[in-house]
Amino acid sequence: MIQSLVKAANVLNFLRTENRELTIAEISEHLDLPPSTAHRILRTLISVKYVYKDEKTHLYSLGSGLIPLGFSATAFVNPQRETSDVLKELSLQTGEDSFLIIKSGRKGLVISKVEGKHPLKIVENFGYEIDLHWGAIRKVILAFQSKEFIDKYISEGLSDNLNGKVDVEKLKKELEEIRKNMVSTSNSDYITNAAGIGAPVFNYNGELLGALGIVLPKERMTEENKESFINSVKSCAEKLSKNIGYTN
Repeated sequence: MIQSLVKAANVLNFLRTENRELTIAEISEHLDLPPSTAHRILRTLISVKYVYKDEKTHLYSLGSGLIPLGFSATAFVNPQRETSDVLKELSLQTGEDSFLIIKSGRKGLVISKVEGKHPLKIVENFGYEIDLHWGAIRKVILAFQSKEFIDKYISEGLSDNLNGKVDVEKLKKELEEIRKNMVSTSNSDYITNAAGIGAPVFNYNGELLGALGIVLPKERMTEENKESFINSVKSCAEKLSKNIGYTN
C-alpha cells in the first residue's frame, strides 16, 4: 500500500465529510499529519484541481477537478453486482434469506434475493409483489416516500393484513419511527408466523433506491438474536448505499 496515496485520499475524504472550507491546521490535526506533510499533499492536490485554496483566506475545499471523476465513476457503478455481494454478506451474518425490494406503484417488488443456510424458509421469490404497508422491508419503502404519496396511499384504502384491519394512526406512527430509527421490524403482517427486518438503501443522489432486509420464521428471531439481526440489516443497507455512491 502506498502510504502517500492513502494520506491524500484521507485528506479528500475529510474535506468531503466536513463539507466546508478548512484550515491546514484543522486538516493536519484531524488526520494526525505533520503540517509540512499536510502542506505537501494539499499542494499536489491543488496542482490537479482536486483541492481548491482560497488565496485570501488560506482555506481549503474540494476542487472542480473531482466533478468529472464523480460523474465518470457513477457510470461504472453496478448496483446489481453490489447488491448481490451485500446480500450474500447479510445472509452469511444472519443465516437467513436476504432481499432487496424496490417500489413498483403501490407495491414492493423483490428484485434480488440470496438464500440463507436454513432449509425451513418463508417463500418470497424474485418478482414477488405486494402492498407497501405489508412487511418490514416494504414499510421502509413507504416510510421514505413523500408526505403527499403517503397521504394518497392511505386515502385510496389499505388492504387488511393477517392481523386484521389496518389502524391508520398506528401505521403513521410506525412510519415515523422507521424514518427516525432507519429500520423496520414486522411480525406476521402477510405471512403466518413470519418475521422481518428492513432498512433503507439510498443511491448516489440521496434518493431512496429501495429497502434491504431479511424474512424468516418468527421462532428463529429471538430476544437473544433480534438486536444482532437488526444491526446486521442496518449495517448492510448502509454498506450497499455507500457502495453505490451515497454519502450522508
